[in-house]
Amino acid sequence: MLFAVFGFFPLLYTAWVSLHDWHLIDGDQGFVGVANYSALFADPDFYNALVNTASIFLVSTVPQLLAALGIAALLNRPLRAGTAWRAGVLLPNVVSVVAVTLVFAQLFRRDSGVVNWILGMVGLEPVDWENQRRSSHLAVAVMVMWRWTGYNALLYLAAMRNIPRELYEAAALDGASRWRSFWSVTVPGIRPTIVFTVVVSTIGGLQLFAEPTGRRLFTVGNVLARSGPCDPPASGGVGHGDVHGGVERFFSGR
Repeated sequence: MLFAVFGFFPLLYTAWVSLHDWHLIDGDQGFVGVANYSALFADPDFYNALVNTASIFLVSTVPQLLAALGIAALLNRPLRAGTAWRAGVLLPNVVSVVAVTLVFAQLFRRDSGVVNWILGMVGLEPVDWENQRRSSHLAVAVMVMWRWTGYNALLYLAAMRNIPRELYEAAALDGASRWRSFWSVTVPGIRPTIVFTVVVSTIGGLQLFAEPTGRRLFTVGNVLARSGPCDPPASGGVGHGDVHGGVERFFSGR
């Protein structure tokens, strides 16, 4: 019942609305069939946003899950102050998006950012992180990885704690190294959790909105000067492009 009310009905209602000319204030302006979809697929900004979303998703999700797996394996070993370490890896996930954006905006600032300062110390040229597609995707991906790696690591750790110790003992008796035991015992033992995190991370990656939008809230002057108030930025994803398009249509009366 809850799924029908909060999941299935909104899905059906959204599909129904997409077949109508819907104004943000006046509501339904009439049935238009698949005209909205035709306009969407004919819009080059949609494909730009689609490429951005896929790129940021791949760059952020794959390293994130691999890093989470490694961190979980380290936390699964006997450690001093193990509870503090486990709480620490979750800390980035509880920090607000605005605070994270402020920090990373300073880190990746072109002229006074910490990252470019470090690059300059090793003799590399500074990178315009916000105005180039590849660099902006990498910056957003680093932000996503910083926020969600610890969360996924704790999920893996909880699954690792449920693996019977007898399996590791049997592997040790057979002469398996820790590396071999990890891939032959640990990874198969947490396969359902890995599948869960891959599915959830895929959904979250394809719906990525807060991080690219948040970064642009603090660089809106650059956006207005470079491309106009409603042009999609280099790092904007599908949802970001939809909001830009909606704002543009609203203020132009379309």
